Amino acid sequence: MEILDAIKHSPTHGYVLSKRLNIPLSSVYEHLKELRERGLVTYDRSIRRKVYHLTEKGELLLKALE
Repeated sequence: MEILDAIKHSPTHGYVLSKRLNIPLSSVYEHLKELRERGLVTYDRSIRRKVYHLTEKGELLLKALE
């Protein structure tokens, strides 16, 4: 949920999430993969990195949990 909340406030890439949330980079990417598979996040490719953002389903989930 921390990852979803962080992406909600600012679409970003895995490295920034790792540093911001103090989670190992490999764990961040594992979680992002699971979130993508569940349709909660998606990404756009920037120059070299994937920039993750919430899908509508991800936004609805966060609202429901507030």
